[in-house]
Amino acid sequence: MYPPDSTIAASRFSLNRRTLIGGSLALGGMALATGSPVAAAGASNASPRQQLGTPLFVDTTKDLVSHTDTFLESWYVNAAFESGGKILGFEWHQSVTAGGSATEFLVMNATDDIWRPYAAAEAPSATVGASTTEMHVYSTVGSLIGDRSEMRFKAVNGNNSVDVVMRPQAAELYNGTTGLLPFLGTNSYEFAFPNMITQGTITIDGEVHEVKSDAVWFDRQWGATAGLTPDDMKRNAAVVNEAHWTWLGLSFGAGNRAAISFWDVMGEDKRWTFLTCLGEDGVQTNVEAQVEYLKVWTSSDTGQKYPGLVHITAPKLHLELVLTAMMSRPEFVYPRGQGHSGGQSLCRVAGHVGKTRIDTHALLEMIGGIVV
Repeated sequence: MYPPDSTIAASRFSLNRRTLIGGSLALGGMALATGSPVAAAGASNASPRQQLGTPLFVDTTKDLVSHTDTFLESWYVNAAFESGGKILGFEWHQSVTAGGSATEFLVMNATDDIWRPYAAAEAPSATVGASTTEMHVYSTVGSLIGDRSEMRFKAVNGNNSVDVVMRPQAAELYNGTTGLLPFLGTNSYEFAFPNMITQGTITIDGEVHEVKSDAVWFDRQWGATAGLTPDDMKRNAAVVNEAHWTWLGLSFGAGNRAAISFWDVMGEDKRWTFLTCLGEDGVQTNVEAQVEYLKVWTSSDTGQKYPGLVHITAPKLHLELVLTAMMSRPEFVYPRGQGHSGGQSLCRVAGHVGKTRIDTHALLEMIGGIVV
């Protein structure tokens, strides 16, 4: 996951937020290609795509494979679920460029506060990369292979592993409502399957647990190279590696068919906080949001700061969520110069979206630490 273009972003959210301990970053939904995504998406008056004729810039079957005309591609899976009376989770993210691949593979047991991270960059090879003919993404830690109907994910890091089959359902979330995002001055694209039915196993410190969930999240994102010079691509990579953001992908409602993709992106002198909401009826809406970060702690490994409590509101959707971190130190750290370190915090989520009550668990992504 990487953030939208800070020069075009989604909502012009004021910095006069209630930061009792400090402000922060965030990731989530993306913006429309033309102007403000909040205005363009139609916020509170959105209608089903088939009625509006809204353009869609992603193909959720064909675009699963790697593209040849991109400067950065990523495939991302996260899960938070209960198994045997314990709250568990995992996250896998592999980003691929012409110069190599960076992979995070994280397993966690929130009940016992067990956090087992892996993060490393690798040069492209026969065992590291992504296929342009099928969805097959691979590194020395594991692989994701499959299609729109079924995916198989396997990864191993010492005594920790995940082996699952994931079946995307009909629900699809297009960030910014069209899947086309302004990112670093270029076209960027993103979509998600927010409620994959998933079965298999997760092993944490050698202990095997069942995985059975209907709310596993898959996210696909890529940035096009059209019109970019080599210097542009270097600049883009530098901006991403210096960025700060938080992102939340949350599915809810009957069959977890509804979902939100929330972003809070902090640029050098601006901040954009917004979310894309997928309703159970298929309606997709992009709106402004507000966020407050509390109980901030500082990593002794990186010096980055992370919140232990997050409060998100979006008045146009009558949305209010409180996320409480269940892990004490959920940070992954890349070797210096190899990737963008951050946090993937397994949280208790409580609140409401409209009249729908929320009481669940989710992973909150925080890249680069918060700025206070």
